[in-house]
Amino acid sequence: MKSIQTGKTVAAVAFAAVLGGCSQWQTMDQTSGAVAGAASGAIAGAVVGGPIGAVVGGVGGAYAGYGTTGYPSSTTTTENTAASETSTKYTPATVRAAQQALNDRGYNAGPVNGQWSATTQDAVKRFQHASGLAETGELGPSTLSALGVS
Repeated sequence: MKSIQTGKTVAAVAFAAVLGGCSQWQTMDQTSGAVAGAASGAIAGAVVGGPIGAVVGGVGGAYAGYGTTGYPSSTTTTENTAASETSTKYTPATVRAAQQALNDRGYNAGPVNGQWSATTQDAVKRFQHASGLAETGELGPSTLSALGVS
């Protein structure tokens, strides 16, 4: 009897570890993380502690899932997602220097804060167009060079 309970506990912990190590966990918004956490917590709780364990596991899993996921749901939009995917390519210092150079030239890249945004990306595209560069909206070597940013 005790070995069955131990087996259930090991299975529940393994299941939670697999879900916790999921490569998509940090890309979920907090609502999705709470749902995934609640579901996995309820399953693990049910295996270990029956119906009461399912309730406790679900609540705990929802709380943990909400708190450990990557992006708040209120800022995850199609426009922001497209801009933020590109932002990981650039250091804040590079973005800040490009924003300053674009603003100095009248392209309104938004605040000089080192954060890649749709406004910054649009300013880059407008600068590229005016400079005869490929309009990628990205800070490639030719764009950085034309901006005087190294």
